Amino acid sequence: MRVIIKPTYQIQRIHQLQNQLSALREIDAKQLMKRPHPKAWCAIEVVEHMIVSQATYTQKMDGAIAQLKPIQGDNDAIPTRAMASYLIKRFPPKDGKIRLKMKTSKQFKPMLDVEQLTSEKVDEIMDNMSKSLDQLLGWVEQTRKKDVLPVRFNSAIGPIVKFNASEASEFILCHTERHFFQISNVLKAIKER
Repeated sequence: MRVIIKPTYQIQRIHQLQNQLSALREIDAKQLMKRPHPKAWCAIEVVEHMIVSQATYTQKMDGAIAQLKPIQGDNDAIPTRAMASYLIKRFPPKDGKIRLKMKTSKQFKPMLDVEQLTSEKVDEIMDNMSKSLDQLLGWVEQTRKKDVLPVRFNSAIGPIVKFNASEASEFILCHTERHFFQISNVLKAIKER
């Protein structure tokens, strides 16, 4: 069964992520820079990864949305195509676990020297994450009022997967939810150490 994208539900989920980000801002910067073990990312590296990953879609999304024709009313339910549906279904955490684990390619790795980070830099990264969530919210709000099906573009991993703007928004949202879950696991592991 293919995923049906519901923009009103996407908007609710983005608001939940914005609330989680607000809660993260309350945590001491030093905690956000601690790694649970040497090979793991710290919370702020995960945040930077989300920013870098979403940024790869900015030009593609803005270009696609500019080409879309308006519709009467709102898209209440947008069907996904097979490959997009497959990826979207497997990305979010399920039953308290991250499924479909994959190695992050070099272009999406956070290029932060955690030893050199300051609380000001952590605040800047959090501000950028807030802007990323606002950008994602804007994309969802725009695509719900347009015919998204005719325009597709390559995903960040290349032409093997093509998205329309709604599929890309859902994929980015699932990716972001996955990594907020990862952050909570990182912070929990640090507490238990």
